[in-house]
Amino acid sequence: MRLKPIVSALVILAISGCSLLPREAREVEIITKPVQINITQPTLPRPVELKEPRWYVVSDKKIAKEDRTYLDKFIEDIKKKHGGDIVFVAMSVADYELMAYNTQELKRYINQLGEVIVYYRNVTINDEPAGAIGVEVE
Repeated sequence: MRLKPIVSALVILAISGCSLLPREAREVEIITKPVQINITQPTLPRPVELKEPRWYVVSDKKIAKEDRTYLDKFIEDIKKKHGGDIVFVAMSVADYELMAYNTQELKRYINQLGEVIVYYRNVTINDEPAGAIGVEVE
């Protein structure tokens, strides 16, 4: 029975630890250092490689010094080239202008998106500048 008060006293002393003894407060030193964070850069996509299509402009005017039109000559040339088969894909001049506008808009968007990527790569890579991204037409 005498053991209980002794154990209780030891437990209280163990829990309180050295908090009963007065100590001087230590000064905490705060140091601020920039930390270099290694951000993994994604690999850039390969450049857009656009191929230049061939366009034929054919009229129904007569060819000088011949008895046929440019349309007749075009149809003959296409028949020779494709083994007698003829298929036309046509568009109006206004639709062609619209397609050209859309192509320029795509090119502008891709170039601006490339500039954004290069900006963020330059901000996060300190060692080397990232190259520009562009659209080339062959």
